[in-house]
Amino acid sequence: MFEQLFYKAILSYKAQSKKRKHTKIVSLATAYISFLELSILCVLSIVLVRATNSSFFLFYEAYTLIFYIALAGFVLYIFNSMYFNGKRLLQIKNRAIKDKVTATEIWKLWAIPLVIVGLGFILLKAT
Repeated sequence: MFEQLFYKAILSYKAQSKKRKHTKIVSLATAYISFLELSILCVLSIVLVRATNSSFFLFYEAYTLIFYIALAGFVLYIFNSMYFNGKRLLQIKNRAIKDKVTATEIWKLWAIPLVIVGLGFILLKAT
């Protein structure tokens, strides 16, 4: 799933009128996938904390939570930049060409993680 979204992001950035170099496009697609995974991770952690009735949010200050989220985002970005590189990128590209993947508007792709983050805020405020 993430591989398909990664290549859709590459195609979407290529389809824009603003021309970018290939390395910049891959970097933007990696940032997109990292943000998507980070938003899913945040929602899952909120669900886990709420399901266990943990008081995690009471004991830690806001800056430590922001630090942990930033650290997780950095680790995800480094992992994704190593994962979606070289041979894996060629495999994804060949599979996408075989499946005839088309470009999607970039705002639709970025709406997915934003909706997930909004869902996380709703879950955080619930109960």
